[in-house]
Amino acid sequence: MRTNDAVPINPPITPLLRSVTALEVAVLTIAGLGLLLDVAAVTGVWPWPLKPFNQRFLGALYSAALVAAVWQVAIGRWAPARSITWMILVFTAVVTALSFLHLSRFDFASPPAWIWFVLYVGVCVNAGLHLLWPRGQTPVGQRPSQRWQLVLAMQAAACFALGLAHLFKPEMSARYWPWPLDTFHAQLYSVVFLTPAVAAWCLRRAATPADWRAQGSTQIAWGLLPLVGLLLADAGVRRVDWSAPPTLAWTGVFALLAVIGLAMWHNADEGPAAPRTSGPRT
Repeated sequence: MRTNDAVPINPPITPLLRSVTALEVAVLTIAGLGLLLDVAAVTGVWPWPLKPFNQRFLGALYSAALVAAVWQVAIGRWAPARSITWMILVFTAVVTALSFLHLSRFDFASPPAWIWFVLYVGVCVNAGLHLLWPRGQTPVGQRPSQRWQLVLAMQAAACFALGLAHLFKPEMSARYWPWPLDTFHAQLYSVVFLTPAVAAWCLRRAATPADWRAQGSTQIAWGLLPLVGLLLADAGVRRVDWSAPPTLAWTGVFALLAVIGLAMWHNADEGPAAPRTSGPRT
């Protein structure tokens, strides 16, 4: 047992994690912007057929996820990588499981279906293994204030409940979306809520200014880009009833996520107290 082998306060992530995340940046850039901006070269090779609203929404989601991936590659340290890697694990694990559950959606005579599964399984396994790496290390940063403890706990609980509802009650959850959802997409969109739930839970333990900025900017995009996607999809068809209670509730949820994200970013500049440091490995 080693007792004097000090662990760096904010150690670098492994070259493998950084390289895989860099690959994610490339994939998310192509997929996110391609779907959001309706680029035929991307929409034409998607692993399953997409209607306009689902296409724009997925594009918004991947574009928002791109923000977190860029932070992880750019900083390359365990803060903010701890919360980001947890987000990656939850996102990819749920999508992978649902993809296997709905295999009939995929045409395995086409390369995109195989690429989809290879990417998701590989990224999921990589994230999971790296989350085992710092198990003997205290989370980097300081514990948030009591006010932020409450805000983060409320976000985690509400988003977790919404995510579980989409997973296990997809037909009921789909009624509250501005466009019709089938069971596959309703369940798939559980990651929209489960991902910020786990991020909020991670920040409750400890956070550095880099954590607040990374999660804040990601959550701003997570809240605003789906609204942009909905506007773009509806611009040509005018099918969304913007005054309907479900639409107002849906837009309100995403707007609230963006507002909390903006507050997270601002919190990074409030001046942290003495950081929590890492203890020795044993």
